[in-house]
Amino acid sequence: MTDQPHLFTRLAQTHKPDCAMALEGPLPEIAPLPDELAVTLGSEAVAHYAYACRPIYEDLRRIIGQVSGLLILAQLTAQRQLLDLPEYKACEERATSARARLDVLRAVRGTARHRAQLESALVFATAALSTLSAVRPESTEKNYELAGQQVKRGYAHLRAAGATKAGLEMVDLSQACGCCGQRTSV
Repeated sequence: MTDQPHLFTRLAQTHKPDCAMALEGPLPEIAPLPDELAVTLGSEAVAHYAYACRPIYEDLRRIIGQVSGLLILAQLTAQRQLLDLPEYKACEERATSARARLDVLRAVRGTARHRAQLESALVFATAALSTLSAVRPESTEKNYELAGQQVKRGYAHLRAAGATKAGLEMVDLSQACGCCGQRTSV
């Protein structure tokens, strides 16, 4: 009986199999907002960093939205040729653009955690794209479930990097694929 409290604690701390937080990688972490850091630190470099984040953030927001839409489309229509759709190709191009912008974005004093959240959002969004491209008849549901988790995780990282004042605002994915009508929470 002495193992029961330990087992209960372990089970309570373990993510459900369909939890996006169970995926490998750094967890979403609220990062200091670039616009607030610019005021706090009195740094023009941080203000420039915040300005450079906007197009990256917008790309990531759109990628996550597009991948969610493609996932919904695939599930509703049993469409397996996602790679042939212009929307899929546009999403890949936007991911390439976001990667190029993120590669040249240098974290300045106090912004490393914020940049890490943008990086993680891109990693999970592109992983979801890859998962969708790997859909095969024998693994369709498993791939859809994994892609949904990856989208949720990318969304969580992007939300952690959001800053309304800096123009980095999220969209509500509570009605998106894989959310079952529940609010996405971290």
